Amino acid sequence: MHLLGTVGRCLLTGIPILRRIPLVRDLPLVRGYFRVRRIALPPADRARLLRAVNRDTVAFLAPNHPEFATDWLIDKELSTIVAPRMASWADRGIVSLAPRFWEMNNLVSNDGGARAKEYSIEWALGGEGVLLHPEGSVRWTNDFVHPLFPGVAQMAIAAAQRTEHAVYVVPLAWKYQFVGDVSAGLHREMTAIERGLGLISMPWLSVAQRFRVLQYGALALRMEHFGYHAPLGADFFERQEAFRDFLLARLAHHEGARSPDESIEHRLATITRTIRLARRALRGDHGADADAERRRLDADLERAEEAKRLGELDRTLYGGETLTQEQIFECLKRTRDRLLRTGWYDRLTVMLPRPAGPRIVHVGAPEPIRVLRVDPGDEEGYERELLDRTRTAMQQSLDEINQRIAPEVDPYRHANELAARAEP
Repeated sequence: MHLLGTVGRCLLTGIPILRRIPLVRDLPLVRGYFRVRRIALPPADRARLLRAVNRDTVAFLAPNHPEFATDWLIDKELSTIVAPRMASWADRGIVSLAPRFWEMNNLVSNDGGARAKEYSIEWALGGEGVLLHPEGSVRWTNDFVHPLFPGVAQMAIAAAQRTEHAVYVVPLAWKYQFVGDVSAGLHREMTAIERGLGLISMPWLSVAQRFRVLQYGALALRMEHFGYHAPLGADFFERQEAFRDFLLARLAHHEGARSPDESIEHRLATITRTIRLARRALRGDHGADADAERRRLDADLERAEEAKRLGELDRTLYGGETLTQEQIFECLKRTRDRLLRTGWYDRLTVMLPRPAGPRIVHVGAPEPIRVLRVDPGDEEGYERELLDRTRTAMQQSLDEINQRIAPEVDPYRHANELAARAEP
C-alpha cells in the first residue's frame, strides 16, 4: 500500500524536486500523467479530517467523484495523511482486473454484499477507516454532488451499535481547477472525438463554437442510430429531453408500478436492473426463442444506457450563459467515455483520462457528522437524515471552493452556445 501511494503520487504530481521547478515541471517526463501541480487542503480542513479519522475513532469517508482514476489517487493521498491502511470500496470491474493486487491494497469490491459490509465495519472499528464513493449516479461532475448510495450511512449506523468510540461519516469534496488557458488541450480532445465518431473536424472554430457543433453532431448520430427525428426549432437541451422521452416510452414495458414523482434517474436504474436480471435468467438457454429474446434485451439495455447518457448533459448544470474550462472538459471526457470504446486506445483513455492542461486539486473537508446509536425501528429514517446531511455538506464544500477560486477561473470562461436555437 505504501509503494502504491508513492507510485500514485508520481502519476499525480510528477517527479519529486523537479516538479517544483518552473518550466521543467511541465516537461512530459516530469509533470506526471495527471498533471496535478498541487493538492490544496486548507489547514482548517486538514485539522477536521485528522480529528475525525484516527486510531481512536470509527470513520467512514464519503468523497465526491469528479473524474475517473484521478479520484482514487487523490483519495490515496488523503489516506496517507490520516489512515494509510484504510479500506477502499471500488467497482467490481476494477477489482476483477487484478484481484490479488487490489486485495494487497485493501480494495473492497462493491458487489461483495453482506460480507463486504461486515469486513468494512470491522475494519473501521479497528481504527483504520473505510473510504466509499457514495454517489449513486456518477457523472464525473466537478460542481455538483449527485444522490448518494446508502451504504456509507448503513455501515456507520451498524458500527455505532457496537462501540463506545466516536463514529463519524466524514464528507469530503474535491475539485480540479486548470492553471491558465487550456484551450489547446480542449481542441485536442475535440479532435479525437470528432475522428472517433466520424464527424467533420473544425479546428478553426473557437472552443465554444466547436463544442456546440460537436455536441449537436454527436446527438444527431445517436438519434439516427435509434431511429428518432428531433423536433424542429428546438434547442439542444429540448432535443435531448424529447429524445430521452422517446427512449423511455420504448422501455416502459420493463417498468412496474411507480411513484408519480419518481425521478427519471431512478426509473432508468430500475429498468436497467430488470433487463439485466432477465438477461441473466436466459443464461444457459441456447434455443432460437432465447436468442431472439437476448437480442431484444440487449437492444433495450442500449436504449437505457443512451437515456442515462442524455441526462448527464442537462440544462440544470450546463444551461448557463457561460461554461468554465472545467465544465467543457468534463463533458468531453464523458462523451468520449460513453461513445468511444471501440479500440484498446479508447478504453485506455477512459481508464486513464488525459487532462487538458496543468491543474490544482482543491480539497474540502467539512465538519464530520457524528453518528449516534438509534433504536432499530428508527434506523431507516436516521439513514435518510445522514445521507441528506452528508450530501448537503459535500455540496456546500464544493460551493465554497468554487466561490473562493472564481477570480482565477472566470477569466477563462467560454460562451455557452448549446442553448441557442439555430442549428450549427
